[in-house]
Amino acid sequence: MLFLAFLTLVRLFHVVPITVKQEAFTLPTVGYRLTGTELKTKYTQSTFFCANECVRLDECLAYNYKHENGTCQLMATADLSTAEPDDDFQIIRKKLTCIDQPCMHGGTCQDEPTSVYDVRGYRCTCPCGRCGPNCDKLHFGQVENACIYLFNAGYQKVESQQECMSFCWDTQGCRSADYINSQGACWLNSVTGDEEPLTMDCDKWYPGVAYLFFNCTCDA
Repeated sequence: MLFLAFLTLVRLFHVVPITVKQEAFTLPTVGYRLTGTELKTKYTQSTFFCANECVRLDECLAYNYKHENGTCQLMATADLSTAEPDDDFQIIRKKLTCIDQPCMHGGTCQDEPTSVYDVRGYRCTCPCGRCGPNCDKLHFGQVENACIYLFNAGYQKVESQQECMSFCWDTQGCRSADYINSQGACWLNSVTGDEEPLTMDCDKWYPGVAYLFFNCTCDA
């Protein structure tokens, strides 16, 4: 009877181990320790068991591990710019995948192998006008002294071309913009220069004007 009761307790409190795949983490950055928000510190038998603890916490993005005594520091950051030299530690960072929804601004995500030192286990395909690993960078070109007439889609005072195109990105129906530097004026267009011909001498009336358009080709 006591034996049956013991088996029942074992079943109740048994923790199902999580299988940690090697490709779920980067290779160690040896001789450094992450600083910043530490979620918790544990003491484990090996870096594998520390990785297992990190996988259990959604907030855990990396861990510091000290082989000498099994110190396992679970961290809420994986930013190596916060790392400090420490010969006793190594940093292992969790790889991000599409399940983490890393692609911004309508970018589509595809899981794929990357460098063993890269936290990205995915690749984003960005919409026209967005670039960067997570489609986080606004990408546009300009034609100086040019503008588009009669297809206005909005207006706002801004301080830069970047701010003007951010305004365009966030405004439904905006396809391009005319930025007048001398006035700090951003005029949105409902068409692009490929659809309607540009007026090439707008600087006669609007000194410092430039036609801005979303660039679909990202730098390699």
